[in-house]
Amino acid sequence: MEESNTIRAFKTELIKTMPYFPNTKKVKEELQMQPLCLVLFHYLHWASRLIPARPRRATVEPYLFMDTRWDNHEADVLSLLKKVKLGEDLTVHLSNKVMTKGYTPKENILTKNDYWADKDKLLNTKGFHHFHLKAGKESKDNIVLFAQVSRETFKAVALFDHSVFDYSSNEMPQERKRMREIFDDIVSREIAPNTAYMSNPITMSGHPIHIHSMTQQYWHLIKQVDGALSSKEFAKKIYADTNYSIPKKTKFKWLLNGLDLGVLEVKSKHFFVCRYGHI
Repeated sequence: MEESNTIRAFKTELIKTMPYFPNTKKVKEELQMQPLCLVLFHYLHWASRLIPARPRRATVEPYLFMDTRWDNHEADVLSLLKKVKLGEDLTVHLSNKVMTKGYTPKENILTKNDYWADKDKLLNTKGFHHFHLKAGKESKDNIVLFAQVSRETFKAVALFDHSVFDYSSNEMPQERKRMREIFDDIVSREIAPNTAYMSNPITMSGHPIHIHSMTQQYWHLIKQVDGALSSKEFAKKIYADTNYSIPKKTKFKWLLNGLDLGVLEVKSKHFFVCRYGHI
């Protein structure tokens, strides 16, 4: 499929926003040569590690109160949950890797034999985001909060130290054992005993199935709609159920706001969501 001006512009913006490593001209050119569908996949996979800023209902799992570290970190957790409820930006609580390890070429992964170099392993396999309690500061005990995040909710699950991320030894750290037990307890909570179930399925490459599905849905919509973006009929249709006045001359471009795909009318800055993301 030949790329239109709007698709090329969209792809350029995604590449400009998404971090890649090594951060070289060669990697940038590699991304530019890829079709939008593939660049979109890389972008959505990376962006799913971020938390779009919007108010969420915060809940707390009992594993937090059962932890001997709760008394020392209660104030920090409650401060973070206050930000969640107010819809504040939580990026400062995320790992620095989120803003640097967005995409790396396959040959780079094979050379270093690190299939998780551009992925958050526990997010992809368990659905847990993790948050540093001290925003922008060094935490001496390296305690992080694991949480399950959706568009509407933020479920604070448990505290862990950084050994939960340690895969260097053949012996599983106690923190990761505890994390796996908590995960199994949560996902099987409402399932009858001895029932088989699958949670957070991933592909052989380590990417979540739902990211593949989301990419295909978004790409299908773009292919169906892109050719009509410049038509008067499209403008009338998309403005029909709004209180906005249609500009005399419209110009639309594709935009991802968080994980929400939509079109932006460039002059008026009106954004119309076509597909909502999962967080």
